[in-house]
Amino acid sequence: MRLPTTALLPALAGLLLLGGCINIQGDDHDGGHYRPRTATDLCRREVEHSYESRYRIAYDLPELTTNGTTQTVRQPFTLAARKENFEGPERREIRCTVVDGALTQVQTVR
Repeated sequence: MRLPTTALLPALAGLLLLGGCINIQGDDHDGGHYRPRTATDLCRREVEHSYESRYRIAYDLPELTTNGTTQTVRQPFTLAARKENFEGPERREIRCTVVDGALTQVQTVR
């Protein structure tokens, strides 16, 4: 069965138009600065600012709860020293509160 060209042209035009509206999730850069997109991104950025220079960071799956426009992320992670020393990996967890897309609170849980 062959579709007429006139039926395909509007469908193709619609797909191209939709393609311009869809934003594929990825890094969102604004003038060379990374803009986090999710509450989890904001929380992980805080971990990286605090520990990345001295430790390798391995994240576990976060726990996210939402109440209206407030999101709370519990982010467990493991720190391993970058330099050779006798310290073993250390487990930590932080809780971040994001209200209307802005990070409002960061607490160390353990």
